[in-house]
Parts: sequence; structure tokens; C-alpha cells
Amino acid sequence: MSCVEWIGEATAEFHDILDVEAPRLLDEVTADDYRRYLAQLYGFICPLEYALARTPGLDRYVGLRKFHKHELLRRDLSALRMSADEIARIPQCAIPSFQCPEEALGWAYPIERSTLRHGDLYRHLAARLPGEIAFASSYLKCYFGAVGEAWQEFSRALDTFAHPTRRALAVLDGARASFRRLRGWRFLRTSHRPLGRVAHLAPRVLGSAERRLAHGRVPT
Repeated sequence: MSCVEWIGEATAEFHDILDVEAPRLLDEVTADDYRRYLAQLYGFICPLEYALARTPGLDRYVGLRKFHKHELLRRDLSALRMSADEIARIPQCAIPSFQCPEEALGWAYPIERSTLRHGDLYRHLAARLPGEIAFASSYLKCYFGAVGEAWQEFSRALDTFAHPTRRALAVLDGARASFRRLRGWRFLRTSHRPLGRVAHLAPRVLGSAERRLAHGRVPT
């Protein structure tokens, strides 16, 4: 079993955090819903990526350009008529400094995993909100046409720490800490409206995508 598969199984209890949030937009959705979704992501991803960029030695294992998604979110929010001042005032989650690359990659795992769903989400929103998505989909298209390659690159970085065990455990501890912090953040920032009829399908669908990508097959 690869490290990324092991991390996936070991954090399965947390996957509902993002696996449910994306299907929320696969039902009836408005431009305000989409703007709120992106703003909440920005509030977590922006401080996370700043912390990743400051991690000593991380660039030896993965290209740091991967962690510029906050810039894409800022661009999308601007396209959705949020001013620079409004974007700057979006509350940001408290993210710690990372002491080693394996901890940092563990913290990055939830967001990288969530990109496996971007294609489905983009296609649905393009049908529901064609005007908005035409100009505000940079984040959803961050790996457009190369989702499988991006996930495999990240998986290889995790596999670097498969041995010795203590380094793999540091990755797992980072992933669990990230999920827990994200769970608290989403709970605080998300209104409790119905999740939509497809929400219960998310863990099964995304888990299947992870397995195909781990064996070099890109989901269609």
C-alpha cells in the first residue's frame, strides 16, 4: 500500500468535512453560495499556504508553485465582485508553523485531496452559473487537464516519507491536525442549511477516484 493510500484510510473519519461541502454546491446553487464557498476556502488555504512556503526544506520534495491556490481564490472572488478590501477582511484560520516537510505535506493533504472533485464541481456550476463560472473558476481549474498528474506528484512526495515509520507518522499526524482544524473552521464559518440530496454519495465517489489515481488511472 502506498503512503497516500495509507493516509487516506487512516483519515477516513475526517473525509466528510470536504466531501460533503462540495456536493452542497451540486444541488440548487446561487452566485452568493459560490462566493461564500470560495471565501471560506480562502480563509483556510491562504494562511495554510503561507505556512507551507515558510517550511524549511519543503521545496526538496514538491514544487512550491502547487501552493499558490490562494492567489487563484483571490482572483475568483474579485471576479465575483468582492473588492480588495473585502477580500483582505475575510477571516483567516490560525495555522501553525511547520517544523519539517513531512508535517507540512500532511497539513496540505486535505486540500490536495479535495482537488480530485474539482472537475465534477466545475462542470455542474458551469451549467448552473455560466456567467459567474466563465470568469471565476481559476481555483476549480487549478489542475485543469492534469488532475491525475498533480495527484500522483503529491503522492510521490508523500511516499518519500513512507520509511522510517516515524516520518510517515509525522505525515499522518499533520493530516489529522489539518482535518481537525478545517473541521472547526468549517463549523464556525458554514451555515447549517440542508446539504442536498447528493451529499451522502461524496465519500464513496471520491474514494473511488483516489483508488484509480493511485494506480495511474485518471477518473473521467
